[in-house]
Amino acid sequence: MSNAAYKTNQSPDKNRIYLYDNLKFFAILLVVIGHALDFLTSKSGNHLEKSLYLTIYSVHMPLFVFISGLFLKPMNAETKFPKQKVLYFLLLGVVLRAMVSLFRLILGKKPNFAILDMYDSFAWFVGAMAAFITIVWIFRNSDKKAFFFLAVFIGCMAGYDKFLGDELALMRITVFFPFFLAGYMLTPEKIFEVTSRLWIKIASAGFIAGIIAVFFCTNVYSYLRPMFTGRNSFSVLGQYYNFGIFVRIACYLISAAFVISLISLIPRKRLTFVSDIGTKTLQIYFWHKFFLLFMEYLNLYAKIESVTGGTLATAIYILLAIAVAFICSLPIFSFPSKQLLSFTKRL
Repeated sequence: MSNAAYKTNQSPDKNRIYLYDNLKFFAILLVVIGHALDFLTSKSGNHLEKSLYLTIYSVHMPLFVFISGLFLKPMNAETKFPKQKVLYFLLLGVVLRAMVSLFRLILGKKPNFAILDMYDSFAWFVGAMAAFITIVWIFRNSDKKAFFFLAVFIGCMAGYDKFLGDELALMRITVFFPFFLAGYMLTPEKIFEVTSRLWIKIASAGFIAGIIAVFFCTNVYSYLRPMFTGRNSFSVLGQYYNFGIFVRIACYLISAAFVISLISLIPRKRLTFVSDIGTKTLQIYFWHKFFLLFMEYLNLYAKIESVTGGTLATAIYILLAIAVAFICSLPIFSFPSKQLLSFTKRL
């Protein structure tokens, strides 16, 4: 693609690639919807909810992690340890977990809190970001391709290690790190150019339609759910434990193809509020769980289902989750992520 063609997709700031703001908007919507579905499917869940869960969990964290790596500044031998970024994510994780615990206490629930045991389905990500950045800095002088294949190999084998789990989110860090590293090794401009090709867009549409059909029409939920979360060992596969590495490889391929497909198909021009909200994903990530916890506390889904029935109730619950994402993008919810960022920058 020519430079002229590339620049036509960037306005009003010609130096900003709005594709990635739009992608981050879509990714955070998937995160919020996915966490809402996690509540619905953790105990039972109908076929629609389970199929949507698989679809979302197969791509939302790989996409988020990939984009995060894509915009990490290149490091070399002279690069100092990025202590401000690492400390920011660590502090954000501790504050988030403490505030969620306090909120649970207010709601009359058990106030789970731990710094080392990353037991939850949300706060682990910010701690993992600190780990990803640290690992990249430590191995900044290594051969990137060799390091990437090593990371993929370790990610594939991690499921056999009974000592990896929620402690320090080590399993999820190991499983998702290859996506971060892949993003770090590439450039936004190169990804933009490659995924602009027509044949890739056609193939992407076909892949997404096909994988959604597989998730909806087959009974793979019980096997793939624990794998796409990235937190479980291969023991959850039961009799298929020995084939865990092949299941992980399949999950990696599905997620990677899904990420490429979404990048190819997401609009590339500025979409007013969509692109704007895409710049506020971290504050949405921080606050959305409070709203979802309150919805669970109200037993909102059951109340909706008693009136509408299961399928329509699921659709309404998803729409409410989307509304939560929009609400959390409001300026008032920039606290405390904005303040913590300012604090760490002064160190």
